[in-house]
Amino acid sequence: MKKRKSKTNKIDLSNKRRITAIFAIIMVTFTLLVFRVAYIQVVKVNELNAEAAKVQTEDMDIEPKRGSIYDRDGKELAISAKSYKIYAYNQSLYVNQDKEQKKQVVSELSKILEIDNKKVEKVLSSDKSMVQIGDEYDYEAVKKVMDLGYASIVVRTSTTRVYPNGAFMSQLIGGMTSDNTGRYGIEYQYNDELTGVYGRWVKNTDRDGNTLAQGKQLYYGAKDGNNLVLTTDEVIGHYVEDALDKAMKKTDANKITCVVMDPKTGDVLAMSTVPDYDPNTPSRPASEEEYAKFKGLSYQEQSDYLNSMWRNPIVSDVYEPGSTFKLVCASSAIEEGTTKPGSTYVCNTKINVADTTLNCWSPVSHGTQNIKQAVGNSCNPALARVALDLGKDNYYKYLKLYGFTETTGIDLPGEGNAILQNQETMSIVDLATMGYGHGLAVTPIQLISAVCAMGNDGMLMQPKVVKKITDSNGKTVKEFEDKVVRRVISEETSDEMREIMEYYITDGGGKFAQIPGYRVGGKTGTAYIADKTGYSDKTNASFICMAPMDDPQIAVLVVVDTPKGNSFGATTAGPTATEILKKILVYLNVKPSYTESEKAAMESGYVIVPKLIGYKSGEAINMLEVKKLKWDISPANEKDDEFIVIDQYPKAGKKIKQGETVQLYWE
Repeated sequence: MKKRKSKTNKIDLSNKRRITAIFAIIMVTFTLLVFRVAYIQVVKVNELNAEAAKVQTEDMDIEPKRGSIYDRDGKELAISAKSYKIYAYNQSLYVNQDKEQKKQVVSELSKILEIDNKKVEKVLSSDKSMVQIGDEYDYEAVKKVMDLGYASIVVRTSTTRVYPNGAFMSQLIGGMTSDNTGRYGIEYQYNDELTGVYGRWVKNTDRDGNTLAQGKQLYYGAKDGNNLVLTTDEVIGHYVEDALDKAMKKTDANKITCVVMDPKTGDVLAMSTVPDYDPNTPSRPASEEEYAKFKGLSYQEQSDYLNSMWRNPIVSDVYEPGSTFKLVCASSAIEEGTTKPGSTYVCNTKINVADTTLNCWSPVSHGTQNIKQAVGNSCNPALARVALDLGKDNYYKYLKLYGFTETTGIDLPGEGNAILQNQETMSIVDLATMGYGHGLAVTPIQLISAVCAMGNDGMLMQPKVVKKITDSNGKTVKEFEDKVVRRVISEETSDEMREIMEYYITDGGGKFAQIPGYRVGGKTGTAYIADKTGYSDKTNASFICMAPMDDPQIAVLVVVDTPKGNSFGATTAGPTATEILKKILVYLNVKPSYTESEKAAMESGYVIVPKLIGYKSGEAINMLEVKKLKWDISPANEKDDEFIVIDQYPKAGKKIKQGETVQLYWE
């Protein structure tokens, strides 16, 4: 009889097989895990350490303070104010807290930061690891937040650019973009100097932003930007802007520009354009009336408007100078010897050149004139003849010497180039019209630099707007010396040109610009504006003047673009430039020297200037009215607020004529 296999043995064998298989799987898995751990610990160790450090490391930029911009006397034109941004690791501060704690956090932050509760809740409820709660807060607000004692709140500093004078020489100073980069003007030109160097704060943190006990911290402090000290004078700048505002109301022009320069150094003392803008709010015109127009423009039109508003036309735009350019033609001919004191020019109201009739501005003949009288009469036919006698090769030689074939090199961005006739292809008619300032276009900075050479013994100076660079401690880093470009004309020719310019004021068409006690020289200009079809009926009216002519210290150029009504330089730009020049001469204490006739005129109708310093403005004005004196306020008090007079000119005790103006200073 056969024996049957035991069922128990079969079960035991099956279990052994299962156990063996499971054990094998466990060993294989364990082996794979060992290899995986070894791979991670040995092969991937550097990469994973880097990833861990990245997660645990917070790397923050430390923003430097942008350098300030000052006028030549240290008055602030652009400064950087420190502000604070408030962040929070919201998971630990808010999301992971109970209902009561959340309510408390929201209530405290909302009250201090003056933000609506719902807005705070929305920000803190974000699924981000860090959120920004507030922006642009002062130190007082930040201190209150930090006193709450929440470790998950982080404060970071930033700087905000502030322009204390608002829309003051804005095209010169420029402004900032949203990412704190200079935009136009000085801010753009010297952006690298002003910006400074960012610092860094690197630290090891946990997921909630708390610094790890054994973590490392590296702090690299920011280097603040350098400061700029300009050649400009804030007081002179206010004289200019006040005068331009008055002229704009009177002429309703499209634009009025003015630049004031020291002929001996090339220093720009003021540079302004109206309409202007406030760089504190650079994306809107300063004038409410202009802003209303601006809002009605399309997006592209607004963009074009802003670019035009930010642009500095004194260095970037060209215009046809008209009769002011007769000074360049006359000085070139005198220097070259093609005209002499005894040379004469006959004006019969017109001149015929190559079968082309060129008319004089005057319907009445000027008759026979020498070069001084021709410029004094601003005679077109006479200066056309002067240019023809000079010849195009010589004319272009002096255009190059005066700097019209190149930029001036002024330290401002976007400088434009003059538009001149091609020397090889220009006609004789072109040469004749260039003699009296038509058929070419120059920048205002080129013209005033050239005329200043006539007042500086023939030496052309490179214009500049920055005097020196200082560091954050006020130590001078770099100083910009006066730079002579080259000699253009001789001292003798320079002397003769100063006589010609003065003759225009005393005996020619510029009598409106006479200032008692000062020898003033100058020249007006009126030129039609070119368009696509030729010349329009719109004009540029200008006046350039200089004083005192025995020792020139100030030059002023005013250009009025498209004045309405009377469009001549003598009636639009002339009075504006004269007002500016007169105030500057007094402000700079340039000693007057009166002629006998001026002294005689001074004997009657004079009063003694009262002491006004320390009085309220209303009281001071009443005292002046009693003595029949006028007054002017510097800087302009647009809100007509009451103020205390801190200085005056003329000083108390000075004898001046009734009807004269006393300058009242405040701030």
